[in-house]
Amino acid sequence: MSRTRILTATVAALQMTATAAAADGIGADTIASADVAGWPGRVGHYAFEVTRDGKPIGTQSIDVKQDGDALTVVTESKIAVTLVGVVVYRMHQVITETYQGRRLVALHAETQDPDGLRVADVKRDAGDHWSGTLGKQPRAFDCDCMASTMWQAAAIGTRTIIEASQARLRKITVRDRGTDTLNLPEGPVTVHHYAVKGEIERDVWFDGNGNLVSAQQTGRDGSLIIQNLLSDPSGSREPKPETKSEAAQP
Repeated sequence: MSRTRILTATVAALQMTATAAAADGIGADTIASADVAGWPGRVGHYAFEVTRDGKPIGTQSIDVKQDGDALTVVTESKIAVTLVGVVVYRMHQVITETYQGRRLVALHAETQDPDGLRVADVKRDAGDHWSGTLGKQPRAFDCDCMASTMWQAAAIGTRTIIEASQARLRKITVRDRGTDTLNLPEGPVTVHHYAVKGEIERDVWFDGNGNLVSAQQTGRDGSLIIQNLLSDPSGSREPKPETKSEAAQP
């Protein structure tokens, strides 16, 4: 396969380009009732490694900050793909999601890659109507949904999702793959596995708090793109036992 074809396929995978395959999904309310109860899970900094066919190509971080009913989630990705020691593709992306309660109300994405800088910005009105722009292109759609970063299990609780980098609505269905155990740098973690199908395709694994710990998808060239959690806000997902002194405090 030529370098151009490899690069094209890799870019498609890294930008999470859709493949329009249909699949039977579980009901949105099934995910919502199972995972949204712990919203937003643990707040703080999450660090991921991104690999392509087992070789590191970059990092991703997710910062979840809460101030009362307001929640801000910033996802930053830094990717550099090399062939025979030469960087053939470089991408830097920052996606900012703004929530009021569990309701996504604004989405801003900046992507810098060989095609230049692309800026997507959409906001939600008092209802479910979204409007904004991708560069100079207008964007408008209606949905009560979340973003394609899928940082929290609640994101796949609806039949539609906003592709953050394109500010475009995508249709999805979800298959429940059950619970599993992943061996991560912090040790074994019990996770729930979902397969997202449709106009965005991805397998995602969430911990008991509903936070993302791993994701993978297949590139058009068959390469496997994986992001695995390196560290989370606490380093441990097990709740610490309450001491007597802590219990006595008001």
